[in-house]
Amino acid sequence: MLVDSDMFTGTACSRMPTELLLEIFMLLTPYQRTLHACVLTSRRWNHVATPVLWKRPQFSRLSSVELFAASLLTAHRLISPHGERTSPYVRLIETLAFSSLPEPDRNNPHLATLLDTIVNCMAVVSMPTCDASAWDGAQTSALALKRSRSLSRNDDATRPHSAAALPLPEGTEPELSDKHAARSSSGSELLAPQTVDDTQLHYAALSAPVAEMSASAPCYEPSSHSVPAYTSTLRQLDLRFCKGVRNYSLQRLAPKLASLTVLNLAGGLRTDITIAKLAQHMFQLRRISLAWTSNLTDFGVSELVQRCKSVECLDLTYCTQIEDTAMFAIAHNLRNLCALSVAYCAGVTDIGVREVVSACPQLCVLNVAKCLRVTDRMRKSLEQQRIVAQCDSFEPFSIYNFAKKQQAVFPKPS
Repeated sequence: MLVDSDMFTGTACSRMPTELLLEIFMLLTPYQRTLHACVLTSRRWNHVATPVLWKRPQFSRLSSVELFAASLLTAHRLISPHGERTSPYVRLIETLAFSSLPEPDRNNPHLATLLDTIVNCMAVVSMPTCDASAWDGAQTSALALKRSRSLSRNDDATRPHSAAALPLPEGTEPELSDKHAARSSSGSELLAPQTVDDTQLHYAALSAPVAEMSASAPCYEPSSHSVPAYTSTLRQLDLRFCKGVRNYSLQRLAPKLASLTVLNLAGGLRTDITIAKLAQHMFQLRRISLAWTSNLTDFGVSELVQRCKSVECLDLTYCTQIEDTAMFAIAHNLRNLCALSVAYCAGVTDIGVREVVSACPQLCVLNVAKCLRVTDRMRKSLEQQRIVAQCDSFEPFSIYNFAKKQQAVFPKPS
């Protein structure tokens, strides 16, 4: 069999289309060492394979996470003095998944420290824009206020309109406080009473418009009470059964995770307060899994859906404290919901299921497996409406995949 020698030369590799190279490198994503070898093959392969390598890093043990965090921290420290906030490689990261780590590594508290380091290296403070005219007016008034404060108040006697320069009527003496009277009786110099001069009146007149303009100008001013806004390229975070990342660590990182669209917190012992804190910042969230979270109640679900109204897939499998109150909150807030799983939730009844079905027109999957208070009549009603009532929800976001397949077969009206 004859083999063309040009297939093993650099010219053969250079003739391969970029789209084909990209598809091949995407298939090599689980094999990080092989993909890294492709990065080192040639400049063209480096240009195509580098974004694939950094887009979804794979971690097989905790030591690889440590090495990854150390490399990001080193690059961050080298680039920050030159005015950059993040390195070019950090901007390529879109997905972080730690669920593939062994169980001892997932339960190690050191994982929370490494996650904090990685997220801090990726987060960039975004300065909100402000109205130029309002800001100019506020600056002018603030400058006038500063000058009025710096006026000298030692020449009160030279001002005919100053209260200190007005002569006192005959037979009257200035009223002194007890402190001043004690000093005068001891022979010390008599102190003039405190008066309000024109400078103080001018200061009081300026303080009102300055406060009004400062309130109308939505500019960011760093202070101990303000929370800065962060942007990041991170879109997906998988912390499934990662008990080493405590609830307190997630609450501290909540402002820097505002760019997430997919979040998996299944089996992490999350509480209502943690979910409510995360929901305050994640307005772009599309898919979230809170499966196997026995501490979650209707309050946590209500706080989540009231703030994250763009959620399309919500997994509440084996959240045993969920009842119809959470179902009503889901129905009234998640209009774009297409997949919901409340399997093994014994508190869910036909009333809650009916409310969600009637309020969510895009719903394709409503997993009510092992919901003892959902009757067979309701399950048949779901099947008649072409809504999947029972499916496997043990894989991450498997209900979302079922929903997409169902939409492809039976498209919902927009």
